[in-house]
Amino acid sequence: MPLPAALQSRLAKRGLLKLVDPEPEEEVIAEDYDDDPVDYEATRLEGLPPNWYKVLDPACGLPYYWNVETDLVSWLNPHDPSSVITKAAKKLKEARARASRKEEELDPMDPSTYSDAPRGTWSTGLPKKNEAKTGADTTAAGPLYQQRPYPSPGAVLRANAEASRTKQQE
Repeated sequence: MPLPAALQSRLAKRGLLKLVDPEPEEEVIAEDYDDDPVDYEATRLEGLPPNWYKVLDPACGLPYYWNVETDLVSWLNPHDPSSVITKAAKKLKEARARASRKEEELDPMDPSTYSDAPRGTWSTGLPKKNEAKTGADTTAAGPLYQQRPYPSPGAVLRANAEASRTKQQE
């Protein structure tokens, strides 16, 4: 493994190492730096609609047509009446994956996450907009729990004192 240039220069200053000129890198004259799979010549010759390009699919080696503005694709020329213009398969897979991930996500504040209760939204248990407002507490069962407003603690103590007085008088 060669020494770093900074270390080589330090060792050369101390006389411990002869400074060797690095080999010049080979110059590459003819290399294709174009990773663009768009076939501009075929696009021009076929007279495609605006923003449509003929592109070579690197996976299968076949050409397809791509609209750069709407990001829609077609295997056949967009002028062809039998062409089906859709979103790219990769985009459809990503959208489906995002949707399924969103459905699977668990809300730590949702009680159904930790119980057998069915999953829902925050408004699942709330009354509907057109439901009558009776004032009854629909979350508890039995006639005693459905009275609103609940009696004050002082009223409960007075009622208990009155009941104990009447019991003592009997």
